[in-house]
Amino acid sequence: MRILFRRAAALALGVCLLARAVAASSESPLDRALKIAESATDPTLRSELRTEVALVLARRGDRAASLPMAQTLPPALRATVLLELAAHLPDPRGEEAAQLLLDAQTAKALTNDWRKARVARLLAVAYAHHGKFEAAVALAHTVPDAEERAFALQDVVAALNRAGEVARARELAGTIEENRRYGTYRQKAAALADTARTLHRRGNADDAATLLAQAELLLPKKPGWADGVAYRDVADAAFACGEHPKALDLLGRAEALARQIAGPWKVTELTRVAASWRTGGDAPRATALLADAAVFLATLPPMERSDEALVLARAWHAASEPAKARALLAGILADADTAANPEAWRKPRVRALLALDELFGAVVAPP
Repeated sequence: MRILFRRAAALALGVCLLARAVAASSESPLDRALKIAESATDPTLRSELRTEVALVLARRGDRAASLPMAQTLPPALRATVLLELAAHLPDPRGEEAAQLLLDAQTAKALTNDWRKARVARLLAVAYAHHGKFEAAVALAHTVPDAEERAFALQDVVAALNRAGEVARARELAGTIEENRRYGTYRQKAAALADTARTLHRRGNADDAATLLAQAELLLPKKPGWADGVAYRDVADAAFACGEHPKALDLLGRAEALARQIAGPWKVTELTRVAASWRTGGDAPRATALLADAAVFLATLPPMERSDEALVLARAWHAASEPAKARALLAGILADADTAANPEAWRKPRVRALLALDELFGAVVAPP
């Protein structure tokens, strides 16, 4: 209890200091994040941090700011920003978006490390969003890594469902490999569940129930914590299809898996389960789960706490608890200010500032 009390007091102080710092500065959190990124002496880290800033700008559709930054990045990182920008243009299926996709494909060809598979996945999804489904499916099948390939196919299935191409989505979902070693049954379960949800929404309850049952059969009988995502995906679809007893059972299992985790990522898993409870209509249970995540977060060492605090901050913000979100972000910045090795905290500091800018805008008001 003493540790939690001291942590709460430190967070409260951090929020006050953050509010004063913002009030005294004309710079937005994003501007400050960019300065910190640009001043990194390590070129690899500098590129990674500039990418994170460019992605925030791209999500705003700010072509004038994000595109020049993208051009200075290594190929894989450049492709990531170009594809994000293409998805957030006023016309994501227009000629400009199409050119960005071509430029990203060129960047993919210049990538020779593990990021090639990730870029290939992002390209497949981008072509699906652009309405070029044949190219999207072909690209998804060329992703060299088994898990990334399954994710790409899952994402294309979701895009097909959003476009009303349910028959094609259903067929593609059935082609995803059920590989136990790489866990790709999780992506197949998610793809089937998403298609079931779409079928139910379109009035085909019988076929929806069939696909939902197929998705449930893919869930392992003795799951590990990494299977929680599949249980959540199927539970979310069960809620949407009106199968509430099944949804409650599956989501309860997902929560039990998350609670068994001993590592820092327990916070992330708890917040994801909380989001599913909220979607399913149980807001009190979702809020209680976020509170449990906050208690666990306070027990972690500062560096391990930083990434998970970002996740929990976004979850609190989505739950209409902005003061708690601000306090967590202020805590990251306070830890960075008092760290013995400030350079090690450059990335957490940039990420916290970007989160502040995304969630609260240029001015962060005190709670």
